[in-house]
Parts: sequence; C-alpha cells; structure tokens
Amino acid sequence: MGSSVYHSRKRQSFARGRFFKMKKVTAIYFSPTRGTKKYVEAVAKALDPDFTVIDLTSAKARAGKYHFGADDLVIFGAPVYAGRLPLYPEKLYGNITGDGTPAIFTVTYGNREFDDALLETKDMCEANGFVGIAAAAWLAEHTYSAKLAGGRPSQEDLAEVEDFAEKITQASLFEPLDVPGNRPYREGSRHPMNTVAAERCSECGLCARICPVGAIHDGAGFEADQSKCIGCLACVKRCMRSARIVDDPGLAAIRQKLEPAFGGVYKANQYFLNTK
Repeated sequence: MGSSVYHSRKRQSFARGRFFKMKKVTAIYFSPTRGTKKYVEAVAKALDPDFTVIDLTSAKARAGKYHFGADDLVIFGAPVYAGRLPLYPEKLYGNITGDGTPAIFTVTYGNREFDDALLETKDMCEANGFVGIAAAAWLAEHTYSAKLAGGRPSQEDLAEVEDFAEKITQASLFEPLDVPGNRPYREGSRHPMNTVAAERCSECGLCARICPVGAIHDGAGFEADQSKCIGCLACVKRCMRSARIVDDPGLAAIRQKLEPAFGGVYKANQYFLNTK
C-alpha cells in the first residue's frame, strides 16, 4: 500500500473517530539537536501528511501567540534537561492556548530518566486549554554523549511511532490522561557549556543563527554568553565543519557520571493513551 493512501485512510479514520473530530494537526516542538523534531513530525505525518509546524527552537517563534480550537489536534514535544523541560515552561508553551483542544504530550530523553518533564508538559498545556489524549517519552541520543541512546531515534523507533499514531485514533477526550512524574517537580538546573570556535571556523554564522537563546555573538570570534547558554549544544552538533567545540570541564564530568550507569543500556519508548 502506498504511503499516501495509508496516511489518507488513517486521517479519515481519525477524523471520523467516535471520540472527537480533527480539522488539522499541528506539530509544536523545541528541538535544538533535532531528535525531538524527528519524533513529533513522524507522529504528525502519520495522522495528517499536511500537518503544520511551529518550531519553538526559534526565539521569534516562542514570542508569537497561537490559539487552537476544539477541532484541532496539537502535538507538543521537547527534550528533557536534568529531568525537567529545557526552559522555564511559561517561556516554552506559555503563548500557546487551546479551547478544549485535543493534545499529545511528548518528551525525549537520553537514556537516564525523563523524571517530571512529561508531567510538567501536561500540567502547563492543560492549564492553557488543551485536553491530553495521549503522551510519549521517547529515547534520543544524549546531547552530551553518543554512548547514551546513540543512533536514536532509529528506523525501528520511527516505525513504532506509526503504531502509536494508529492507537491515537481511538483516544478519548473524556478520560483523564495519567503520566508519570511528581508534584512538586524536581528542582531544575541549567548547565551552560563554554563553546568556542576552532581555527577551522569559516565564520558562516550558523551557530549564532541556530542558538535557541541567542547566546552566541554574531561577529568576530562568535563568543558565547554563559549567562544565556542552556547547554543544548546545537551550535556544536549542527556545525557543518565541526568547527564549534566544547571547552568546558563540566562536559567530561557529566559523561563520567552518566556513561557508566546508562551507557550500553537499551530502553524502550513509553506510551500513555486514553482508550477507555
């Protein structure tokens, strides 16, 4: 069966489901190193090949205001940083509101734990008018080490997302969605990383353009402002010349702590659905 037919039939089934109707699907994510983006867009595409994207990795996008109705479906996604969302949640999802809007809450993490980040997402979005119908905690390669969930999302992970999307077609708006986590949330922490331009830097300015918090000065030396940096390492991971490097002893310390405990361990993605 061709993919276009498959997606068309799936969307038709979803739109005519006995629980709710859907006009359009919107994928909303914060994804500096693109792992979250892959998962969220895979779900959105499986439900509606004409889905819309709001990429909150951009500060400009986060400054916008967005509202959705009861016949929309919104998929939220962000990576987990030290068990919490990477930014204060009101900065991440605070400008996004719904009106009884069905929503899927997701987070990605790098093989340790997602702790309270999924619950934090759910609480924030439901307070803003969204109704949780499903949630997921996915594995993606850790920002600080390829030994932690390296190579994920894999093709198997993304194929699994298709099955998740199929189950969402039977999700209920009328049952409370339960996800793991604790209130009060664990204390959040920020880990700025000192990154510098190596001699091979071509001064293309990509690092400054893609920094989600505007921490890199767009000019000679492309110096990073540690007071703004959230340690996402988008500047390092996405430099096409591998010319942005970490010059920070904190990175080695984190690796020494995490790799022995969580390296080489395969963890399954977790899914949570309202299907009663």
